[in-house]
Amino acid sequence: MQNLMDNKKDHFDKRYVFVAVAYCIAIALVFYQTVESMVSIWWRSETFTHGFLIAPIVIWLVWEKRQELARLIPAPQYLALIPLSVFGFLWLFGQVMDAAVVQQIALIGILVSGLWVILGTSIVWAIAFPLAFLFLAVPVGEGLIPVLMEFTADFTVGLLKLTGIPVYREGLFFTLPSGNWSVVEGCSGVRYLIASVTLGCLFAYLSYQSLTKRGLFIAASFIVPVIANGLRAYMIVMIGHLSSMKLATGVDHLIYGWVFFGLVMFVLFAVGSIWRDSDATANEVLTTTQDKTSGPIVVASPYTPVVVVLLLACVWPFSAYLIENQKTPTAVVPLEAPQGHDGWVSTDNEAWQWRPVVKGADGELIQFYSRDGIVVSVYAGQFLTQNQNRELINSQNVFAVQKSPDWRVVGRSNVSLNLAGKTIEVDQARIKGAGADLLTLRWYRIGDKYTANPYIGKLLGGLAKLTFGRRDGVYITVTTPIVDEASMPYETLQSFINIMLPSLERKFDRVIGIGVEGTELE
Repeated sequence: MQNLMDNKKDHFDKRYVFVAVAYCIAIALVFYQTVESMVSIWWRSETFTHGFLIAPIVIWLVWEKRQELARLIPAPQYLALIPLSVFGFLWLFGQVMDAAVVQQIALIGILVSGLWVILGTSIVWAIAFPLAFLFLAVPVGEGLIPVLMEFTADFTVGLLKLTGIPVYREGLFFTLPSGNWSVVEGCSGVRYLIASVTLGCLFAYLSYQSLTKRGLFIAASFIVPVIANGLRAYMIVMIGHLSSMKLATGVDHLIYGWVFFGLVMFVLFAVGSIWRDSDATANEVLTTTQDKTSGPIVVASPYTPVVVVLLLACVWPFSAYLIENQKTPTAVVPLEAPQGHDGWVSTDNEAWQWRPVVKGADGELIQFYSRDGIVVSVYAGQFLTQNQNRELINSQNVFAVQKSPDWRVVGRSNVSLNLAGKTIEVDQARIKGAGADLLTLRWYRIGDKYTANPYIGKLLGGLAKLTFGRRDGVYITVTTPIVDEASMPYETLQSFINIMLPSLERKFDRVIGIGVEGTELE
């Protein structure tokens, strides 16, 4: 048996190593824009700086497997062209949707699937974890920020009440007798969570052989930092409260947070080490997974599979080029607000200065209407097409910016609204500032379809590009003051929308030339 193993070592085809490395470089060049988008996020965001370390860690993990890999014979697996094609189409769809995170996940999938085709199942399975670890290079997780902020606020206020400290809460803002506090993005704990999960996955792989142990520890590395961040926020508020707002309100606020997180991680890994598998166990598992192939060694050429993979990979950027270079819609006429109907009268008097923050719109309107002493405002930001940095659905398009000196969102939820005969769940927000207390509803118009769900909106926009359909979209809000705390003015806004929405739709369509000829417009 030993002679057979030595024979395999002597005949291991080193060409596959160079072909695999060349393939990885080629994929990075073919999809350089996606790679660049990942690296730029690593560079500018402290939350994802760990991305720079993922590739070196993966290389080291593969190097640690070199003795096991030397016993395996590369055998191209062309069935892996199926997942390669799936990830390729996913990348294309992410490209037309302008969903960077989808493109980035798909890129890693293309890379891993291509290696599977070139090297074969046995080798890829032997380095399955290092390859899967590559997915942690994708800067994903910011979508959890709103949920984590709400949890942190709930957790902190709950503990303050249990402590016996009176607290008044409005959304993510709360007031103690000693001062005011707010939960901002930096308090969400998403940085702690991403760092913990990344380290937890690596620790679980290096420490355990059992999939159950690995899964439990990775789950703990997800749950523990969320709870710990709630405790961190509570302790910071308590330090500020007990010191009459002299401590934990400046730079020391961040220092306390990271010191506490470091201690939590130390305890987590120390506890996890108690059940760490011994080196003898690891060696026993390695022995049982060694290749047992006998007989003459036949090594296929690595050049044919890599050519097939690269040709298939190039199909997707070329398809994206054809789709993105469709004729760009242009504005036939500027976007204008419609005149009032059924008692609603347009007015130049702006009852409040609030408007949503929408960046990159090709056309905007803000118009106030009044009827029987009730005032409603309409905002619309129209995008003729959607490209990178000019997106209808974007994290920078918000009700109000964080730490705005003028306006703050004190509550958010969903509410059912009738739009053009269909019931749609739309976003609602309560906004306070400058002496105004406002209720606003928000949704998107993608082509001629409505949604408030950002994922469905992205999906509709991507499908429109793939099918060469309408690529325009509109960001819409309707707003009215809250007069009675016990009765939100939903019926007022619904009545206004029923009357004014058809006229707004015609104005949106008119901008891109639909209904201009042969149609009477306001």
